[in-house]
Parts: sequence; structure tokens; C-alpha cells
Amino acid sequence: MTVALENKKTDKLSYLAPATFLFAGLMPEYVAPFFTGIGFILVLKNRIKNSVRPKFGDLGISILVYMAWMVVASLWTSSVISSLASIGLWSLMFAGYYFFTETVRTQEDVERLFYCGAWCAGIAGAIGIGQMVLYHISVDVSRYFNPFWRFIDFGVEKLVVFLPEFITSKMGSTTFHSFATRACGTYSNPLFFSTAEVMLFPFAAHTFLCSDNLKRKIIGLACFMLSLGGVACSYSRGPYLYACAVFAVLLFYGGKKLLTLLAIGGVTAGGILVVFNGTVKRILSLLNDKDISVNTRKGLYTAILDMIKDKPIFGYGTGFDNVRQMLHNTYGIKQPHAHNIFLEAWVEHGIVGPVLLLGIFIVFAINVIKLIRMGKKEREIGVTLFASVSGFLLCGMTDCLFYGLKPLQYFMMVLGLSQAVFAIYLKKKTK
Repeated sequence: MTVALENKKTDKLSYLAPATFLFAGLMPEYVAPFFTGIGFILVLKNRIKNSVRPKFGDLGISILVYMAWMVVASLWTSSVISSLASIGLWSLMFAGYYFFTETVRTQEDVERLFYCGAWCAGIAGAIGIGQMVLYHISVDVSRYFNPFWRFIDFGVEKLVVFLPEFITSKMGSTTFHSFATRACGTYSNPLFFSTAEVMLFPFAAHTFLCSDNLKRKIIGLACFMLSLGGVACSYSRGPYLYACAVFAVLLFYGGKKLLTLLAIGGVTAGGILVVFNGTVKRILSLLNDKDISVNTRKGLYTAILDMIKDKPIFGYGTGFDNVRQMLHNTYGIKQPHAHNIFLEAWVEHGIVGPVLLLGIFIVFAINVIKLIRMGKKEREIGVTLFASVSGFLLCGMTDCLFYGLKPLQYFMMVLGLSQAVFAIYLKKKTK
């Protein structure tokens, strides 16, 4: 009776997860986490009321183990404020993981979430494209809408001055940056925007190729093309290449879907090259030995490897500020982090950090392989999830995505969705 009542109340919350998956990516960074926070509180309230123990799944346990080591590594940090901020950020985002595992219970829930992911990718991509169109029309006007929430950011920046100095001194920046020539969509910078689009366009592809509803197919196709256009307008070279890799993963849909993807992908790529021809120049600039970004990364990675060599076992302790202060004061490099999730984990948490972080992806991959082996529909869902998480992982090779609220939030939500999918389909196989 108690379990039935709990499931009934959870069903009422089932629409909150899709709404979060849709709107979190479209809201400012300082608003988006409230969606997962509210969902977590409501789910936890039901759990406590009915005296039911929470279930995290293998994937959730692997995340909690990594977070536990973050807490241990905070014992030798030189920046307590930064350490607490990092642990608090991960705790808040894990709430999104748990919230999704608890509210996604049926195949209909999964399809609804995939559909909302497609819409989020398409809307954000359309905004990114619009930002670049507006830039070519009026530079003065476009700077107020790139990032999209820039006009609200102005007010948030003024509130930061009221924070205590011991907090602001640990922040990488007390102002939001403006990117006139690169689309940011609804995110704070073009790299976070392109990362989110690379993670979400697989859901648009799934909606387009795997839906039985014609209307959804058309919407999925539109969102798929808009999201790729958004990546192009970000002028982020890494995500360009990673989007191609994620697209290649989607080809494992197989059959006619593979041929359809190749045709649509070719048309989209051709359109991007014609309309946004600056993308080619942007990629070719990698071959220029005078490229500022490339040269900066070379010096940065050299410094990070030197820091790792200095403290390989335990690292410098949890917190971005530890790394930032070392880069600034010792190496004279004005960068806030390692620009690689595994290097950042190593320099902060020692060798145990990247090993435990890799463990999260291994647990995920093992479950996806089990899912893909079950059948055609399960393979399509598994390939989509694998493509999305692969997008985050690849983008994390050239940027520290744990530094951004919304990329980490979507990473956790996708993992939560994945764990829910594993529970639904693998449990069905067991029966």
C-alpha cells in the first residue's frame, strides 16, 4: 500500500523531469540549478514520508564514490572556500541525477525526456544562430543578447559587490564575459553552449529517426539541424570535431536510419559551410603556429603536468582556486583550470581522482552495452545515451566542464536518465 502510494505521488512528479530537461538549458546559470533542486526536494520528501530508502544504482554509487574522495581531498586543500564550493556544486548536481532516477519510471517517461531534450537543443541552437545574424546586422545591439541573458547578467554583476571579500577573492571572475563574435546561446560562454548542444543533439536525432509520430519527426529534424547550426555559430573548434565524432556514434542506429543520417548530415554540413563559412577558417587556424589559443594551451598543459609531477599521489586538494592560484602565481598563466577534466581531477585529487572519474564512465559503458544487446529499440536508446555522454567526455578533453554549472547539470541529468533506462529495460529483461 505504501509503495503504491509512493509510486502514485512519483507519477505526479514525472512531468517535472522533462520540464527540467527542457528549461534548465534555456535559463541562466544562476537559475537552472533551482529546477533540479526543487525536484530533488519533492522526491526526497516522498521518500522520507514513506520511510523508503533511496536507490542510486551502480552508476550513482560510482558518482558518490568520486564525490567522497573529493571530500577526503578537501582535508589538505589550501582554499577551504573553493573546496566547499566544489563539493557543494557536485552535491547540487547529483540531486539532479537522483531526481531523474526516481521520476523516470516508464518507457513513456523516457520518450518524453528525449523529446524535451530535442526541443532544448533546437531552441538553444536557434538562439545561437540568431545571435550571429544579429551580430552581422548590429554589433552594438547584439552585445546585449550574447550571452542571451546578458541584460540580466548586468544586474547580477552589481549584486556580486555585496559578497564578502574572502569569497570574491576565490572566484575566477566577478563579472560575466561578453563574446561579440561567437554565439553563446543561453549559456555564459561559447564553449559551454557548444558542449551542451553536442550532448543534446543526439536526442533530436533520436526524435527524428525513431519516433512513430510524423509531427515529432519533423520537429526532431528541425531541432537536429538547428542544434548543429548552433555548434557552428559558437566557433569552438574542439566541439566541431567532437560533434562529428558524436554524429559517427549515431550511425550505429544502423539500417535505413544510417543512410538517412548520412544524407541529412551531408546537407547540414554543406549548409553550414556555405552560410557559416567562417567555420572552415576557424578550423584551419589550428594549423597556424601563431594561434593564441593553441599556444596558450601548450604552456598550460606543460604547467599542469609539472604540477602533477610535483604532487602525483594526493594532489593540491579539492577546489579550482588551488589550481588557479598556482597557475597565476607560479607559472604566470592566466587560466582558471586545467582545461581537461581528467587532468583537473588529477591535479586536485591526486591519482585516485582521475581513476574514480574514469570509473563513472566505465560503469555507464558496461550498462549501455548490456542495453544495446537487448534489441533494436533498446539499441537505439543505448546509442543515443552513449552519444550524449561521449559528447560530454570529448568536450571535457579540451575544457574543464566541471567549472560550468549547466554542462555539469546536464551531465548528471543524462546519467540519471541513463540509470533510469537501465532499471526499466534491464529489469524487464530479468523478468
